[in-house]
Amino acid sequence: MFPRSFLTFSLLLLIVSFSFSLTLVKVRYGVHKEKIRIVFELNKKVKYRVFALERPYRVVIDIFDRKVKFRKISLPRGIKYRTGTHPWGKRIVLQPSYEYEVKAFSLNRPFRIVIDLYKTLRFKPKFVKKVIVIDAGHGGKDPGAIGWRGIKEKWVNLRIARYLAYYLRKDGRFKVIMTRKGDYFVPLGKRAEIAVRNKAHLFISIHADAAPRKNPRARGTQIFALSHRSAERKKREMLRNTYLAKLLINNGGYKYRSTRLILTDLAFKITLEESVEFAKILARELKRNLKRRVYFKGIKRAGFAVLKTPGTPSVLIEVGFITNPYEARRLASSKFQRRVAYSIYMAILKYFNLKPR
Repeated sequence: MFPRSFLTFSLLLLIVSFSFSLTLVKVRYGVHKEKIRIVFELNKKVKYRVFALERPYRVVIDIFDRKVKFRKISLPRGIKYRTGTHPWGKRIVLQPSYEYEVKAFSLNRPFRIVIDLYKTLRFKPKFVKKVIVIDAGHGGKDPGAIGWRGIKEKWVNLRIARYLAYYLRKDGRFKVIMTRKGDYFVPLGKRAEIAVRNKAHLFISIHADAAPRKNPRARGTQIFALSHRSAERKKREMLRNTYLAKLLINNGGYKYRSTRLILTDLAFKITLEESVEFAKILARELKRNLKRRVYFKGIKRAGFAVLKTPGTPSVLIEVGFITNPYEARRLASSKFQRRVAYSIYMAILKYFNLKPR
C-alpha cells in the first residue's frame, strides 16, 4: 500500500497537470479618453482572430483552442457579451451600444490579445431604423391548415402579423415590410427574396401547426431556424444562379465565383448563428408573456424555403396547433393574437439591445 503522503502528492500533481493543459483566459479592460482597451490574458500562446459584424454591430473574438476556459470576464458598462463553444475552440461576441473602429494585436510574456475600440464619432450617431420583414404564412388560394370548426390558418397568421406590425410601427425605430398585407398568395421563394432584397435585419414567418389525423390533440408552440444541410444546398444554388447572387452581392462582385463563395459563406454563417440566437430570445419572451397559455416544444432546425435568407437572421414560429380545439380557440382570439405579437416585439427589442418606449 502506498503511503498517504505519496497519494496526496500524486493527486496534487494530477490536478496541477490538468490545470496546465487548459487554456485559461482572464478578460479585463481600461477606459481611456480616445478608446476602450479590452485585454484577453492567456496562460499560453494561441491562434486567434478578431472581426466586426453589422446588423446589429458586434465584435467577434475567436480563440482556436479546444481547451479554453474563461476564468473572469470584466467589461465596461454598455458592452454586453456572450460566449459559444465550437469544435475549434471558443467564441466571445461583444455587443457595444455604439459602433467603434476596431484594432487588435497580441503581446507576449504573458500572452495577451489586445482589442482597442476607438470612438470614431464625437457626435451622437443617427439611429438607423432596423428593417423587419414579417411573413404571414399562406394566403389567397393557399389557406394553410383548416382547423377546428373551420378556422383557417392564413387568417390567424395575418392577424398576428398585423398586430406585430402595429407594435413595431408605433415604436418608431423600425421599418416594417410585410410579405403580404391581405388575403393573396405569395410564392415561398418570393418571401425570402423580399428579405434579402430589402437587406432585412430580421425575417419572422408566422404559422400555425396542424396534425388532424396523426394526432388531433397535438399541442404546443415551436420555433424553427435554418438547418446546416439546407444552408449548404442554398449556397450551392447561389454559386450557380447569377440572379440570386446579385441580390446579395453589390458592385459587380457577384460575377466572380471566388467572391460569391466567400460572401455567401459569410452570409449563411450569419443566418445560421444569429437565427438561433434570436430564436432563444423569442422562446424566453413567449414563455414569459404567455405563461401557461402555451406549451413550448423547443427550437428546431429545418429546411423551410422562407428560412433561406442569406445574411438575414430568420425564424419560423408555429404559434400553436389549429387542429387542437383548445389551442384553436386561443389562436382565433384577438387577445391571444396580440399577446403573441407583443412577445415577438419584445424579443426583437432585446435582440437589438433596445428598451421599450
